[in-house]
Amino acid sequence: SKIVFVSNRDGDFEIYVINADGTNQVKLTQNDGIDDVSPAWSPDGLKIAFRSTRDGSPRIYVMSADGSNPVNLSQNDFDNVPGWSPDGSKIVFVSTLESNGVYSPEISVMNSDGSNQATLTQNGVTENRTPAWSPDSSKIVFESSNSQIYVMNADGTNQVNLTPDSTTNRNSVWSP
Repeated sequence: SKIVFVSNRDGDFEIYVINADGTNQVKLTQNDGIDDVSPAWSPDGLKIAFRSTRDGSPRIYVMSADGSNPVNLSQNDFDNVPGWSPDGSKIVFVSTLESNGVYSPEISVMNSDGSNQATLTQNGVTENRTPAWSPDSSKIVFESSNSQIYVMNADGTNQVNLTPDSTTNRNSVWSP
């Protein structure tokens, strides 16, 4: 098995893979002055989604697991934190969108080839972040700027605040 990680050992943040026993470290990206971060394995282990600024703005890319064939999938001004659905058909990500001069991170989703991009949140909360898929790909959990944990259907419907209290709630993930 392999582990994907990010390092700035050469000056820029680049994506590497390494065997679980620490052998065979390989640098997958090489872009001077550009950061490649937030790698996420596809469920079949054949691709890696990541965020890169190689086209100017932070965008979501997918490349083969050996670092070849990087493809820009997203088109917004600031996209980040990609995550594959467990069935591998979709990628959830955080997209900072502008509305009337106000920028707000929202949860977005697209097919794994970049098609059918849709914003799922715009629920009146200033920021929505850290999305994570349910094991059956039917729901997404996320954190809002009011430090609440929400869950919604994978199409963005039925958004429910799971922690309607005044405490700080963060870092939600599904059990396998």
